[in-house]
Amino acid sequence: MPSSSLERAISKLAAAGEKAGITVEQMISMLDAGVGVEALLQVIFFRLGMEEVPAVRFMSPPKWIM
Repeated sequence: MPSSSLERAISKLAAAGEKAGITVEQMISMLDAGVGVEALLQVIFFRLGMEEVPAVRFMSPPKWIM
């Protein structure tokens, strides 16, 4: 069964984080503590020596959540 795009995205995020020296457990703790995904990406890219995070489009939440 092929992976969903969400599973692939999470896998890529975990791999990038580990390459930057952040374990999956640390990333989960950061997210649980309220760090947003965009901020987590900024930390990962900073630790990888990149100046800025490439433009990432996030889906807006469904209107019924607002």
